[in-house]
Amino acid sequence: MSGQAFFIGGHATLDFLNSIAAPHGVVIESIGDGEAYMVWLVDAGLLDPAEVPTLRSRFGKSALDQVASEAQDLREWFRQVIAKPVETRWPIVDVAAKLNPILAMDSSHHQLSEADNHWVLQERREFVQAQQLLTPIVHAIAELVITGDRLLIKRCANPPCTLWFYDHTKAHRRRFCSAAVCGNRTKVAAFRERQRRAK
Repeated sequence: MSGQAFFIGGHATLDFLNSIAAPHGVVIESIGDGEAYMVWLVDAGLLDPAEVPTLRSRFGKSALDQVASEAQDLREWFRQVIAKPVETRWPIVDVAAKLNPILAMDSSHHQLSEADNHWVLQERREFVQAQQLLTPIVHAIAELVITGDRLLIKRCANPPCTLWFYDHTKAHRRRFCSAAVCGNRTKVAAFRERQRRAK
């Protein structure tokens, strides 16, 4: 089923992995077509919402749906990379071979603008072909590979949950995607199991 994306990953790349999830046993696909993929990019802060109508008109449904399909393939490729044991190094050659051709499609420039009475230097991307809509997330993946600590990239400790997150906590002891959801559910299940065994 399609549905609202989960933005609990603490990094755009992990939110991208979480764009398909089954936290309650029902699969939720957030980028099932081109329109949904653009919505996800906007919600992730990777695409200016003002650009969506232009991109929709420029590329059309078929091309955007194809990009969404390629994004799904990219997501599942990176899930396999990130699911490898943390003791192993990033497979740099494989990662570079996958990401560099997409990075090479990027067309961007910087421009000065004003925000809250301050000058800021912003990067602006130009999307002249639909496939370039993959470049924002590929940049995020590359940034995670370069600067991320693999030991802090974790999958929710609740076995049925499929969500990933970057552990930004001070002690790095975060175990669940959400303490309010999976954390409490796991505690309740453990409590019931202890009660069952005590009978």
